[in-house]
Amino acid sequence: MSVEWFMKLKEVDSLTKMRNTHLRDLAEQESRLSTLQMRKDDELLKLSDLLKSHHSLQQEIFEMEQKLKTASLQMQRHIDVGASDDKVESFAKEIASLEEKGFLLLERVEENELQSKDIRSFLSGLEITIIDIEGEALAEIEKLKHEVKNIELRVSALMEELPPAFKNTLLRTTAKKLAHGPFTRVDSGSCFFCRHKISKLDESEIDMQQILKTCTQCDRIFLPYGS
Repeated sequence: MSVEWFMKLKEVDSLTKMRNTHLRDLAEQESRLSTLQMRKDDELLKLSDLLKSHHSLQQEIFEMEQKLKTASLQMQRHIDVGASDDKVESFAKEIASLEEKGFLLLERVEENELQSKDIRSFLSGLEITIIDIEGEALAEIEKLKHEVKNIELRVSALMEELPPAFKNTLLRTTAKKLAHGPFTRVDSGSCFFCRHKISKLDESEIDMQQILKTCTQCDRIFLPYGS
């Protein structure tokens, strides 16, 4: 019966490792979708900022045109009443400055529109990519979740079949998350992994009598040869 219990121990460990692999794969698939969605959100935020900037520029252009109209009317009135050349020249300079500002604002509007167009084009392509990957990833996610559920059911059943000593020892050892797993073997009178020396009596009880024992140094579970 001990051989069977040791085999169940190994199966639980193997299934647990498989489950952890599936969970990592599951996280990677979910990360793929999350990364694309984050990229989409970033681009949408940029587009929103550009739209706000566009509205602000349009308001500036409107206000500038109003000032330009007012300055032009005032200059014409001064010309009509025969005002001094200095006064007329002052309005002419103001009008030239406003027109230059208007050209700069129009250039910024054009640049804003080009950037918005590029982002919309990128978002259109990204949306297609998201749809393609989403279909693939969601199918894989559902498959992995199904496999994880089946593994967990099998592990739960195996754990219930194990004697308390085997079950508790496995839980205690796996909780330590030891590198290379929770199991070891006797190798030339020592623990295969940490090389801690064991007595001849312990070696005989492990390999011949198949008694459950753990390494007193690394706490791994000794598997008898043949199990």
